[in-house]
Amino acid sequence: MFDNDIDPEEYVKENRKQVLAVVRGSDDPFARACAWALLDRYTPDNELDELHDELDAVVERRGKP
Repeated sequence: MFDNDIDPEEYVKENRKQVLAVVRGSDDPFARACAWALLDRYTPDNELDELHDELDAVVERRGKP
């Protein structure tokens, strides 16, 4: 049975490393976009600069502008 009462903010808080791993390492652009959307929407404002730095690092590793 599925729990339809999952709080996305709590999910991201508890699973941040796994969500970031999808952004960093998935070959599926849709999966990366979904993971990034979760991080973007549910990261506290005081952590957005860190999140921006993470995206820059991912782009740099992938060699894309």
